[in-house]
Amino acid sequence: MEQMNVEESAKIEIDFTDEVLPKSAQKLQPLVWKEINSFSCLLGPDKTQGILGSGDTPLLAIVDWDMHLTNRLAEAKEDDHLIQYVKDVYKADDTEVW
Repeated sequence: MEQMNVEESAKIEIDFTDEVLPKSAQKLQPLVWKEINSFSCLLGPDKTQGILGSGDTPLLAIVDWDMHLTNRLAEAKEDDHLIQYVKDVYKADDTEVW
């Protein structure tokens, strides 16, 4: 899966072992970065094709991202390569996706 990249100075380092994070974020480790007045969280090649969340803090961006991930999983089409990647990651660990 192709992951969008941002400038190193904008990236926020996240401790993905932190129990406060949604399990999906712990497992998939999306990119989190600082924008002008907010934070963004993304899994995927870009903001259009990927799963994007935003919020006033990194945690709120991750929680918003998790909500969008859940919605996309519920509505996924067979040709959704990103959702197939998500399912493959969970299958590799023999873990159910929600």
